[in-house]
Amino acid sequence: MMAAILLKPAARWAPAVLVCLGALSGAPARALPPAEVFAKVSPSVWIVRTYDKEGLRLGLGSAVVVAADTLITNCHVLRKAARFVVARDKATYDGTLMLWDVERDICQVQVRNLQAPPVETADTQKLVVGQAAYAVGAPQGLELTLSAGLVSSLRKDESNRLFAIQTSAPISQGSSGGGLFDEQGRLVGITTAFIGDGASQNLNFAIPVDYWRELPQRHAAARGRTQGGDAAASSPAAGTGVPLLDSRTQAVYDQEYLKADEPRAFAISDNGHHAWASRGMSPQVTALFECEKRAHKPCTLYALDNKIVYRTGPATTSNTK
Repeated sequence: MMAAILLKPAARWAPAVLVCLGALSGAPARALPPAEVFAKVSPSVWIVRTYDKEGLRLGLGSAVVVAADTLITNCHVLRKAARFVVARDKATYDGTLMLWDVERDICQVQVRNLQAPPVETADTQKLVVGQAAYAVGAPQGLELTLSAGLVSSLRKDESNRLFAIQTSAPISQGSSGGGLFDEQGRLVGITTAFIGDGASQNLNFAIPVDYWRELPQRHAAARGRTQGGDAAASSPAAGTGVPLLDSRTQAVYDQEYLKADEPRAFAISDNGHHAWASRGMSPQVTALFECEKRAHKPCTLYALDNKIVYRTGPATTSNTK
């Protein structure tokens, strides 16, 4: 009898328990184990192979599906390519470049009839240092490789806008354009660069997914500047607001930076420091990171290849229109 008496209240309270659980549905989503993160996102991560006009292989990278027939990757992955394809397993599709923002190193491509689901994207304003991070891409051409780590730091520019997510999730050549995901399998960034100078360990960077959301507007603005001949965007001149470099920095710019191989980038700070980077996965991110280490404060992108990209006011590397 005692057992029967105890069972009746439990059955009677079950609906109330379900109602309470429903009311708590707004609580943070459960962190997925790495295997479930990979299972969720891997169908949306593809390898990119690029070719020159003679059909010879140039290089490779990664790309992430963000909408129907639409992927994003780093622009440096497509550099100098006359043709590119996206592939995984035994499927290969020709791609078409649709939108680009070379300053931020993000490009959007179209692949017709691509049978792949788009990823879910995260709100990067909710990222915190120490949370789990997972990189999925094709390092050294090894398709669909998962690596795990943490969000190590959130790198911000002089306007306090996020320009790079530093992570301990390892990436390598070929990871460029791949995805950096949170513990719910949501895309937070595009894996873009790492510091591999022998003195640094596990310094890897992703550009925030916000760059993709802002890409259509920035692409249109850049096209308008090109067609309108925006002199201030291409060369320093009186009245344009481009800072005068001190003699030491100007010498480095003229004698070292301009003679280095492309792609290259030059970053400056408002307290007289600078850094530049050449070749590699993303010289923009590398130059900004090295400049920040020297200046102990955020830096601004000054030049890409031979083009001055510095803007006055709050329009710095991460929000130049």
